[in-house]
Amino acid sequence: MKYVNRRWLMGMIVILGVIGVGLISPVNAQAKAQANFPRKTITYHISSTGRYYQGVWQLAVKNWNRLKVVKLVETRDATTANIVLTTIKTAGKNYAYTDTASYPPVENGDDDSTLETTQSPNYKILLSRKMMKQFYFNKTERAGWGSTAIGDILGLRPSKNFESVMNFSSFKEDKPTKYDKKNLQKLYRNLPV
Repeated sequence: MKYVNRRWLMGMIVILGVIGVGLISPVNAQAKAQANFPRKTITYHISSTGRYYQGVWQLAVKNWNRLKVVKLVETRDATTANIVLTTIKTAGKNYAYTDTASYPPVENGDDDSTLETTQSPNYKILLSRKMMKQFYFNKTERAGWGSTAIGDILGLRPSKNFESVMNFSSFKEDKPTKYDKKNLQKLYRNLPV
């Protein structure tokens, strides 16, 4: 009888474990990420000088704008852009991109000095030309990595889901999917346009 009770108990533990894994899905994990911007409208500037990579970045931006969750709006002034999109010779041995964040200075009313504030930072994304060439990525695949980089800056976390542009494997999607849209909606749900 003890053997039957032990098997029944182990079976229940397995079933509850499977249910628990379903409740703690990657979508829920993604939803715990934070939006990096206080509004749904986010400005960007493409500072790549070559037409090819300008086209790559335009396609990456278009991919996110198609979801109609956030609105990426182009600006001519790189200094006021929330996101600057460009390339770099290499982002490191195995990295498709790198990014930096800087906080814009704010004038202090008492004197002419500037202060760092807690406002949202300006980001610069640098796509690795060496890696893109090394793996023979075509324009769509390069825009896919650009889309991943933008998703990262928007606040989405890496995903193990192959139906996500935020999956860092070579089998990832080349543009944001319904899965990514749900996660982005959760991040930017209560923010103004």
